[in-house]
Amino acid sequence: MNVSRFFGSTNREAMRQVRMALGPDALIVSNRRVNGGVEIMATDQTAATPASVQAIDAGPEPAAASAGRPAAMLRPAPAPPAPARPAAGVSPADVMQAIGSMQGMLEHGFDELLWGAQLRKAPQAVSLFQKLLAMGFSTALLRAMLKRLPEALPPRAALQWCREELVSHLPVLRDEDALWAPGAVLALVGPTGVGKTTTIAKLAARCLRNFGPGGLVLITTDTYRIGAHEQLRTYGRMMGVAVHVAQDRVELARLMDAADPGARILIDNVGVSQRDRYVGEQAAMLAGLSRPVQRLLVLNSASQGDTLDEVARACTSDGGQRPVGCIVTKLDESPRPGPALDIAIRYQLPIHYASTGQKVPEDLVRLDAEAWVDQALSPVQPASTLFSPSAADLAALMAAPSETPWARQPAAHGSLLPGLLALAGTGAARLDEESWRAACVQLDSSEVYSGACRLWRNAVGGKSHDASWRPLAAACNELAAFGQQRMLAVHDSFGVLPGPSRGKLHATVLMGGGGRALASTWQQWPVGSGWQASDGTSGPQAAPETERLRRQIYALQRQAGARTVVHAFDFPAQGLLRELGERSIQWLTHCAGSVRLQAQSCATTAAAHAKTLDYRCMDSVLSRLDLATLQGVPLGSVALWLAEGPVELARRGSPPLALRHVAVRLIDRRDGRTIKSLHGLSNVSHGQAELETLAAWLLVRMEAREAARHLPSAWSALEPSAGCRGSGECAAVAVQVALAAWQALQEGGPLLDALAGLAGTSGRRNGASLTAATASAALIRLFAAKDLMEPRA
Repeated sequence: MNVSRFFGSTNREAMRQVRMALGPDALIVSNRRVNGGVEIMATDQTAATPASVQAIDAGPEPAAASAGRPAAMLRPAPAPPAPARPAAGVSPADVMQAIGSMQGMLEHGFDELLWGAQLRKAPQAVSLFQKLLAMGFSTALLRAMLKRLPEALPPRAALQWCREELVSHLPVLRDEDALWAPGAVLALVGPTGVGKTTTIAKLAARCLRNFGPGGLVLITTDTYRIGAHEQLRTYGRMMGVAVHVAQDRVELARLMDAADPGARILIDNVGVSQRDRYVGEQAAMLAGLSRPVQRLLVLNSASQGDTLDEVARACTSDGGQRPVGCIVTKLDESPRPGPALDIAIRYQLPIHYASTGQKVPEDLVRLDAEAWVDQALSPVQPASTLFSPSAADLAALMAAPSETPWARQPAAHGSLLPGLLALAGTGAARLDEESWRAACVQLDSSEVYSGACRLWRNAVGGKSHDASWRPLAAACNELAAFGQQRMLAVHDSFGVLPGPSRGKLHATVLMGGGGRALASTWQQWPVGSGWQASDGTSGPQAAPETERLRRQIYALQRQAGARTVVHAFDFPAQGLLRELGERSIQWLTHCAGSVRLQAQSCATTAAAHAKTLDYRCMDSVLSRLDLATLQGVPLGSVALWLAEGPVELARRGSPPLALRHVAVRLIDRRDGRTIKSLHGLSNVSHGQAELETLAAWLLVRMEAREAARHLPSAWSALEPSAGCRGSGECAAVAVQVALAAWQALQEGGPLLDALAGLAGTSGRRNGASLTAATASAALIRLFAAKDLMEPRA
């Protein structure tokens, strides 16, 4: 017999292909799940040879004869002298279908066994399975992905591997111009209440904005819902576009024929439940018209994954033209977009746009795969885990082994460790294998280290840009893992570059509220007498400080996830502070004591006003800090005194700008001297941040400047290896490496010991022997050794 193979995303889709190709009497040879869908082997009943049919019709062999060869019944047997008749009422098709079902059950059982074996080999897959399941991804997708998870990966690297897999397999709109080609016809389909009419209006506004007025036709077939066409007509009048109503297929065809051949047509369809028989009729209505209609499936991201799967399955198997993609709506109402992304991957429906609200046209955006996956993988609030399995639930399914494979180094790599450390110097040679592993685990435990290592590896490998690593998204995920929500964006000069020009490098550095270094999102470096920035802007000569600061702030604000950021910087021109306040951007500025203020309608200065405030000793703030020292003094030897009062900034012709004045004094407990006095102004309200929080942010901003001392050595260490002096690549790597080196000095632990060994010194918690001149170079050596020692997947 001639056996044909059919593949579909679901069993129903594959069976539909079988019926279309072989008819309703096709014989199913096998039915099994494969990566990405279902595979069915089938043949036409008329193509079966007499010998094969005879083998199927033959009665069961005696037990003694068949026990030694259980697979004999699956192979054609030689014809006996007298053909046996089939049992009454049993056809060959029934027997063949029963065999296929039995084979499918066996393959499913083997698949379960292989999945269990994979979990035992890679126990980190258990936590990943639970985490990704809580984020809305289906078990089918997670099994297919985690079966290929490399065994020897630490938890952070395993999550990064999953992220890269999702990014590589998530289909998105690649060419928007091709979608809106002249004469294109787009039709939105989907269930009721998913936002098709509002999305049509947003698409129309986007088309008019990109291609100008004229050449756009709006058609609605929604004559069932009360006021549906009136809603679209209202949008049409606002945009100056006529809206037509099509009662049936004939009228729809007439409207399309009457439109200009180059006109773009948008069709709003009536919402149909995925279980309604009208799904097929609607698909037939849009098929076979004078112009090909591209259907876009509208997915409500607030719906459950099972509901979205049912919608996608119904729409892709309704007999009409397969949807060319999907639009995800109501992202502002959904705790996570994971289910919608899961549907897009499994059904291969490229995501064209995302609807983030009701505003037309502002709330329609186009995201790339990295942005979608980062949004899906952002940690959810604890309350949203009510409908997800807990660790105790998964523990009932399997017990994780006591030792994780990623903590073990392969013997071949482990044997190289003594030689590599000996080449690094006498201090490194004293490190044993356990210390090395502990240092590598600490490297993988924080985003500031893993981000620096990733950027360094790309620079050495010749990659000019790593789009898969997004500093702001990585920082948000890092903070969420520590239970924090607010972060500080420190905008400042990040040190002087080595060399005769002595040019300044400016950077935006993200810090946790307690002082944990996270990532750098923006850099500006000198180019001749001008400058160039990582956001693509440049200038032929040095720009004013206020203008540079404005560019820094808005470069960060344009990114998704920047709403939780508080911007920290030196006191700028007053106009910028007012501008940021009008845009609801929160900020904290460090000001000198000579800055003029108004308090109680009287002119004063920050230093004079601070003397009138009541100070309180609030050492509890120090416990919030993830810092080892303040201005070089150990944290335990510092006493913290705080005061606060309302002030105003006055400007002629403008109303007073009401602010909070925070005064901080650091006192050395050992001798009573004043270590530092700080003045800060902020537009953050009391309800959003208390005095202790503002004081902690002011201290973090002060200490973040210490990280700039590591920049020259990081830049010099990168110069011979990366070969990218003066480029944005080298600036991004140098700033991130300097941040990581500073964080290692603050954090201590086995990583600091390893860095001290690589630098030829003995590390201590306060970093007295491991200096800014040596820490960055030692960290890069550690990256190089780790890169050689890591097992390759």
